[in-house]
Amino acid sequence: MATLTRRQILQLGGVAGAAGLIAGSPLGGVARSQPAPTVAAASPPPGIGSRGYYLTFCRIPTVTFATWCSIMDSFAEDGLDHLVLWLGGAFRSRKYPITWQYNKNHENVRHDFVGQLIDYAHTRGIRILLGFTPYTYDGTNQYAFERPDLKGLQANGNLARMQGIDSWGYNLNPTKADARTFMLEYARELYFDFYPNADGLLIESSDIDICVGGDCGGASHYYEIEYEFVRQISDEVWAHDADAQILIHSNYFVGGPNGANMPYDPRWGLMFTPWTVNLDLAKRVSYAYYFDLDAISQPPENVRASVRWVRDHEGFAGYLPSQEFFTYVQQHVEFDEFALLGPQLRPFGIELIGLDENPYADPLVAVNRVAYREYNQNPDLSDDDFHQALGRAIFGDTATQQDVDDLLFMHHCFYWRKSFMSPSTQADPRVLKDSLGRGLLSVPDLRQIKATLDTVPAVADRLEMSRNPAVRSLGRHAKLVLRNWDPASRRLLDAHLGA
Repeated sequence: MATLTRRQILQLGGVAGAAGLIAGSPLGGVARSQPAPTVAAASPPPGIGSRGYYLTFCRIPTVTFATWCSIMDSFAEDGLDHLVLWLGGAFRSRKYPITWQYNKNHENVRHDFVGQLIDYAHTRGIRILLGFTPYTYDGTNQYAFERPDLKGLQANGNLARMQGIDSWGYNLNPTKADARTFMLEYARELYFDFYPNADGLLIESSDIDICVGGDCGGASHYYEIEYEFVRQISDEVWAHDADAQILIHSNYFVGGPNGANMPYDPRWGLMFTPWTVNLDLAKRVSYAYYFDLDAISQPPENVRASVRWVRDHEGFAGYLPSQEFFTYVQQHVEFDEFALLGPQLRPFGIELIGLDENPYADPLVAVNRVAYREYNQNPDLSDDDFHQALGRAIFGDTATQQDVDDLLFMHHCFYWRKSFMSPSTQADPRVLKDSLGRGLLSVPDLRQIKATLDTVPAVADRLEMSRNPAVRSLGRHAKLVLRNWDPASRRLLDAHLGA
């Protein structure tokens, strides 16, 4: 079975989550890897639980401290015991200010409140792990603008290409001493100088545009070099806090042409993704988490499938999905979505959500929060019981089955084939035009979009007539869809159907 990269999975918008690729893989994973090393049995560190989320905090520049506290309240409702805050490029490094210049308007760069936020999260029972990627991605990839002599090399010997998400820059060459010094000092500054009250790290290894040319010597040797950094910063963090939780990726232990065979420390937890799942390795390490994009891009049935998959496979402490949203302005076309270039990204692609508003309170976003909460509590929950729980959580005790059906219809309207950053084609004709231009839609797809749009007016009327104010509030989403689909956009859709 062919291995998919992280970028390909992101372009699929989470379709290849546990209910997709994993279910069809001969290993229960995307790619078969080398046998995992045998390690001594070890219990997970104190505080490890089954519930956590992953957020690229660095790509959310507009949200203030008070709103982040509200977000922590929402996560506490979901029963979270840990949260990854990806902070590369989002703190005001004194040693390397080039790392945040692109993000200088980020609220935390301006006001440095993450330390207080960590303290607040602790009052809600949530441990905070600081996330970053060695030698590339947000913040780190900016250093090459100051030190272009440290750029990584491609397999053909050419210098690294410019790439990224929000933070566009160049990967670094870890065979160069100054690149290694930078990476250690940047990570030390993040954890020890800025946020020593954090509970640990997620060191997120990359599989996109790493240095493989020249002295990097291919992917296997690159991961051997990167492992040296992971080993050293881990030892330093554990010397500071013996109970610190450190999650890393599996690249260092899987061997083969795209991995290394390095010693595993049982204090590490592993974070597996749809493109790195290795069930043999998961059984041999102390504990692991499974990550995918289904909570931000798929129906609640997919969230249920991921929870059940984690339950049914040995070695996994829990399901740690992305709950990412974005509010930055794209300066480059990302994931080939030209329609997103220029305007400020809206949380979860829903225009009704403000740039400094808790998006997890939105009823459509809350659907998969409730799914995550309820299915973690009971993975075998029946559809009827889930619908009752969903209705109570969103609309209160007076919710009817019709209210829940309308909620799930509107969720489908915005989430059907939703991408990483934009809503469904059904919710926004700009996405339709972009998808048509990229050849991503079939005639059956267009028929489905038309059928959905034809149903929206009746749903909008029903929501508006409800006596329940929470149900009536959902009518805003239906009206947004009707407003987006002006006559010209409907004519474009009809024309492709020969209508």
